[in-house]
Amino acid sequence: ANIFSGSLFDGMTAALGIAVLLGLVACTAANCDAQADIVIWGGTVCGVTASIAAAEQNRSVLWLVNGTLLGGMTSGGLGGRDGGTEILGSLSAELWAPLGQNFEPHVAEEQIISMVTKANSTGLISIVRNTGWVVEVQTTDAGPGPRRIVSASTEGGVTGCGAVWIDCSYEGDLVRLSGTEYRVGREAMSEFNEPMAGQGWPPFARSFENPDYMAPSVHPFTDNTNTTLRPGIVEVYNGTAGASDDWVMSMCFRMCLSNDPNNSVPIAAPEGYSVDKLALLRDEIIAATARGFKLSLTSMFLVRFLPNQKIDLNSGSWETQNRSGGYFPFSTDLPFAQHDWPLGDPATRARVFAEHKWWTAAMLYYLSNDPELKKIQPGLVASVGQYGLCADEYPETDHWSPQLYVRESVRLVGDRVIQQSDICNPTHNPTSVGLSKWAVDIHMVKRVAYYNASLARWEVVNIGGRDSGRAGHTCGKLLEVPYEAIVPKRTDTANLLVPVCASFTHVAFATFRLEPQYAVFGQSAAVAAALALRDNPQAPSVHAVNVSELQTLLKSQGQLLFTGDSPPGPSPPSPPSKWGCSGELSRCVGDLPEATHANATCDRACTPLAPNEWLAQMCCGIWSAPNASRHITALKDTFLKKSLRESQDLPANEKVAVPAGATCVLADGAQRLQTYALCTYSGQ
Repeated sequence: ANIFSGSLFDGMTAALGIAVLLGLVACTAANCDAQADIVIWGGTVCGVTASIAAAEQNRSVLWLVNGTLLGGMTSGGLGGRDGGTEILGSLSAELWAPLGQNFEPHVAEEQIISMVTKANSTGLISIVRNTGWVVEVQTTDAGPGPRRIVSASTEGGVTGCGAVWIDCSYEGDLVRLSGTEYRVGREAMSEFNEPMAGQGWPPFARSFENPDYMAPSVHPFTDNTNTTLRPGIVEVYNGTAGASDDWVMSMCFRMCLSNDPNNSVPIAAPEGYSVDKLALLRDEIIAATARGFKLSLTSMFLVRFLPNQKIDLNSGSWETQNRSGGYFPFSTDLPFAQHDWPLGDPATRARVFAEHKWWTAAMLYYLSNDPELKKIQPGLVASVGQYGLCADEYPETDHWSPQLYVRESVRLVGDRVIQQSDICNPTHNPTSVGLSKWAVDIHMVKRVAYYNASLARWEVVNIGGRDSGRAGHTCGKLLEVPYEAIVPKRTDTANLLVPVCASFTHVAFATFRLEPQYAVFGQSAAVAAALALRDNPQAPSVHAVNVSELQTLLKSQGQLLFTGDSPPGPSPPSPPSKWGCSGELSRCVGDLPEATHANATCDRACTPLAPNEWLAQMCCGIWSAPNASRHITALKDTFLKKSLRESQDLPANEKVAVPAGATCVLADGAQRLQTYALCTYSGQ
């Protein structure tokens, strides 16, 4: 039935001709507004590939989408593809190939809509948008056999029914509300013998911790009675080293901004705005100013430059403290506002969403307009103030992304739990249904007040971050993810697949929590669901799927399952050259093996750096580049290098000293990246 009416559906759905099933359709289950062979919850890229893959297996699909946006973070502000192409095959490769490394959100959604429309020529995919959150999941009793999901009802009054269910949400709502076993938060270090697990311990400087210390002059309390914490601080630290808790990593909005006067909407002060509420940020900037730092947009944030004068604003990037691992402690991440999201009801999530939006808008308004800042950091105000919301993005939500970046929520507990040892020392998994690759990348978990007894002073610290890349640990290798990690235990729910909130520990999940992975495993889950339906149409079981047959089918579709599988590409790698090759730069950037980033391979021709081509380091605030200029200006005396190694470790002919104020020009074809930029330098 092609029925488009009521507040649940938008005009875009109707224009696409995608069937939407309402209660007018005959249903075999009682009280169902819509039903299908396979029900998918979540508008993420997992939902995109799962719906397409299921339709390709000639299965009907009911795709329930919380809002109107299709694609989750891929179209919700994440302006680029994290990671290389080593894991991409079949539908995931098709999705990102035309987008390139960096892209505009609306362009990503257009690509997604094009793929879904093409796959839905048979009308098997039915999309219901604006459902609101899932609030109830009905199941059969869990005895004598495993429970089965029968239906799910949403906040907007839609009840869907189906034979097999795929939880493609960032939140894992089908897992949680069905009674399927899950966990939330950080495991204890002892549970899986994970050195990176659990809470940290003072002074938060062990090898795996990446603390963000605020300046010593930034006080955590509102006055010298030390009784009332300032806004944005969770607690006085009272954790136990290595212990578990129920906190997940911080969340944020990935802000797509524009400095095109014809496409920029000023960011207004949010209701209730007050500089007093941003006192921590104000004091930190004053302290940085006193130490001689000249702040800018690119020194406070990770900035991804997108087409058409847009940027993707991400978490902070600049070390302003003389402590290893610490970065500028304020960014779009809010390590105090995320705790209630994973288990929250709709009202709770609405509150958490509003809090993230308020703090982000308040911060950007302050950095763009504050009179005091204009005096002490004019460059900062100018660089941030040139940007506004994009007039051509998210018109239905006043140009603010409707998608909160939920990096982590609940996680399934399956018969196989992927843990730190698996990601740091991966082995062959014979039941692999896809590949994953990323370093341990846990964003800050809490902002706390901590009394440093050795220094006899209070400190404000963002804690809980783990970054194996910056800490020098090689935990970013290619991982074969077994089928058992995306399905519940055999004694648990029989008709549920979980390709997003999969069976990983907190530490290991930090290597899996990326959009390409979600697209890969959405497809694998859908094909598994189709096989389960084929083998037992009346009572399909994801545990009865013949994994060998599933692998054969996935490989025939172009899915990459094992580390020996080759990613699609026009040509094989060229022979090794003088310099190691970095997929991040797509160039030769240093001597092997440091530049290969934990044994990463280069999937394209690699030519040595020319004599006048050097690497300019950006992540520690050494370089600043106005958007309209191709010049990068040194903020202090530093080095350009021929390698990713520290300058003190390099011979004289592989580094060149440059004084503060010196400039280099971005090399042809180079991009300003999060860590390094390739530029030409002739001494001027």
